[in-house]
Amino acid sequence: MFILGIDVGKSELYCRLLQTTEKGVSKLGGIQMFPNTEEGRYCLKQWLEGHQALGDTTHAVMEATGVYSQRIAHAIYTAGCQVSVVNGAQIKYFARTKLRRGKTDKMDAELIAQYGLIMKPAVWQPTRDELEHLRALMSERDAIQTLITMEKGRHHAMDHQQNPCLTVVERCEARQKLLGEQLDQVDEEIKNTIQNDAILKAQVDLLCSIPGVGLLTASILLTETHHLENLETAKQWAAYAGLSPVPRESGQFKGRTTISKVGNKKIRNILYLSALTVSRMHNEQTEFYQRLVEAGKPKKVALIALARKILRICFAVLRSGEPYAAGHRSQPALPA
Repeated sequence: MFILGIDVGKSELYCRLLQTTEKGVSKLGGIQMFPNTEEGRYCLKQWLEGHQALGDTTHAVMEATGVYSQRIAHAIYTAGCQVSVVNGAQIKYFARTKLRRGKTDKMDAELIAQYGLIMKPAVWQPTRDELEHLRALMSERDAIQTLITMEKGRHHAMDHQQNPCLTVVERCEARQKLLGEQLDQVDEEIKNTIQNDAILKAQVDLLCSIPGVGLLTASILLTETHHLENLETAKQWAAYAGLSPVPRESGQFKGRTTISKVGNKKIRNILYLSALTVSRMHNEQTEFYQRLVEAGKPKKVALIALARKILRICFAVLRSGEPYAAGHRSQPALPA
């Protein structure tokens, strides 16, 4: 078995190759540097082939570095290797357990290889092109919304000036109009992308059957959890979203329980908005929220609990393939 640790940068790939045998772990060659280009990725595969480490006996591990890690992950995966794309925070805290002093690209490659050897991270799977397309559209929508908010703020400020410059106001209004048109275009592309893909359409329909979940909420959930198909419980989804409760107790001390917030902020934000919507409805989830408030829980705490409940329902409908049904209760496990 081979472990390949890759420190991914904008321009370079630093690689450390380890081999595990019955006799122990050995390092093959020195730490190699390849350009993060098509030619460099080809040379990396040739180097692996020279060590007979190109195939399913090789587990490549790298940090998630956004767009810079995408192509190398796909290149190694298509070569038949197992690939893990790891959150950078996990590597950071692993380095602390090693009491590492100093930081260089070569040291990082060594550390990532050691992390893969000891921690055996989950195997990564490439995302379907249609889902990546939807993810790009959702990201663009967020960017346009941010610009619209900024331009509205500038326009509001100019409205309160003593002598505003009319040409500046006109350009600001023109930008607002253009951004509004682009937002409409992106929304239409999002709808078309979902409608034209049978898998996405089925998943969105399932999610939209849940009260408080609409097209945009469903799209965010699908694009932000696309690599979590191997998770087996709703608790794992809640942990990924940072909605898991975190107790603080030690000896006689009992602190206030909060949510972790160590997770996907987009999912937390959209589910909180969904919980706000549901809290004003009349259904089972609304009753759950009202029971918490009547029991003395602050409204914000009750809303967070409701957001976590909605996420658990989303997980359930996607796993079961059946739309949400009011009054449904989980069946107790049958005795062995």
